[in-house]
Amino acid sequence: MRRFIPAVAVALLLTSAAAADDKAVVEFYGKRTVTIAVGFSPGGNYDLYARLVGRHIGRHIPGNPTVIVQNMPGAGSRRLANTLANVGPHDGTMIGLPNQGIAMDQALGTDGVKFDARKFNWIGSPIEDNNVFWGWHTNPVKTIEDARQREFIVGATGPGSPTTYYPRIMNELLGTKFKVVSGYPGSNELDFAIEKGEVGGRVVSWTSLKITSDWIATGKANVMLQFGLRKTAELPKVRMLQDLATNAKHREIFEFLCLVPAMGRPFFMPQGVPAERVAAVRAAFAATMKDPAFVDDVRRARLDISPLTGEEIAQVVARKFNAPDDVRAVGKKVME
Repeated sequence: MRRFIPAVAVALLLTSAAAADDKAVVEFYGKRTVTIAVGFSPGGNYDLYARLVGRHIGRHIPGNPTVIVQNMPGAGSRRLANTLANVGPHDGTMIGLPNQGIAMDQALGTDGVKFDARKFNWIGSPIEDNNVFWGWHTNPVKTIEDARQREFIVGATGPGSPTTYYPRIMNELLGTKFKVVSGYPGSNELDFAIEKGEVGGRVVSWTSLKITSDWIATGKANVMLQFGLRKTAELPKVRMLQDLATNAKHREIFEFLCLVPAMGRPFFMPQGVPAERVAAVRAAFAATMKDPAFVDDVRRARLDISPLTGEEIAQVVARKFNAPDDVRAVGKKVME
């Protein structure tokens, strides 16, 4: 009995503390507006996910705050990450949605990084994304094996982009003959260049390829390869980059580079936010992913839902920093 009474007392104290935290979270968010800052201009895939989450997550955050979306493009989302990390606010009223490569920028020592992604409070992602490499249907290069035999002109935006570093790593380790033509401002310009025959294909998010055209449905886009940690269910016969590795070290390098799309569309709160508010927003995000109204909106937008938790994103981030030095050195070389 003497052992039982203290145990009951401890349980009551923990329950009371949790109830006090819940009440404090409700009181905090019930009086405030939450901003989702997205590191891209309006109209793109990231912006769309931010607005869909913003439309529904407020119902699931204790206190039901108003949620608005703010666009903060610039420097590959480093402007967004730097601002949230160093300026804040750090009270739980600001959520960021940066480029999926933001943690890789830090892991590889990219200029302009003034944040520590390992300290961010990762909230979750609505999708586990894969990138794909595809070519226009009239292009004679149909497979990666073909690309070892003849030149394939690849359209790209610039250094540090998957449109550039995936073809470069395949040239270096697989002997392909991709000629990367960079400098295109964005996806629309790249797609137009492919239609005109300026370039033969490109790397892009599988989700983006599906929703921005009818090229998959009409067979105009020939998907040759996918990049991620596991195959997307819709492309069971398309190989992963890792499948082409000829030795363990090359496979390790390929998996390291595929940690970028594995972040999906990663929502985070900056360091310093009280733990109870982080927990509440994580729970609200998870509830939003199952909300029938949110799911209907996502389906109408022709987007996918395959959620990741904040903890899962944090694990992907940790893998980038824990990679061997020689693997990170190769990653840095192809991304420069």
